[in-house]
Amino acid sequence: MDLNELATRATLPVRKLRYVLDHRILPGLQGVASGHGVPRTFTPFEGFAIALAARLLDAGVTRKLIAAALGTACRPTGSSQAPLDVPLFRAYTAGAGSIEIGDGLYLRLCVPRHSGVGNALDTGWLLLESSENVTGDYTPVVRVAVELGTLAQAVQGRRDDSERT
Repeated sequence: MDLNELATRATLPVRKLRYVLDHRILPGLQGVASGHGVPRTFTPFEGFAIALAARLLDAGVTRKLIAAALGTACRPTGSSQAPLDVPLFRAYTAGAGSIEIGDGLYLRLCVPRHSGVGNALDTGWLLLESSENVTGDYTPVVRVAVELGTLAQAVQGRRDDSERT
């Protein structure tokens, strides 16, 4: 997938997607440029993460906070390095779920049970950049939440039946 295709599917301007890349907001995408004039291409999951970062920027979340949140969301939750142990990948694969940032310090990612990904996932509130679970009864005062299903399905090129005409 290239930037133009991603922009069309996610209904985002190419310029915003380039901003995400040029400012290295996403973990693991530092070496994506192949050279001047060579189109950048991505896996669908990478495109999903780029589009998510762009949506968070549109919502007013800072680059630094987005980078920390996506870094935490892309860390495996279990002891294995299997892709489905990465919470954001699991949400993308399921085409459902939500990501929340609490008070600019914590992240929570929830994915419902889905036949393609197995059991439901709720990371609980994680301290950004360390992925340590928050103990006690934490309730954020300020919460930024993104429903991931629509964005995942758009990037995958799928639409639910209500959008078809």
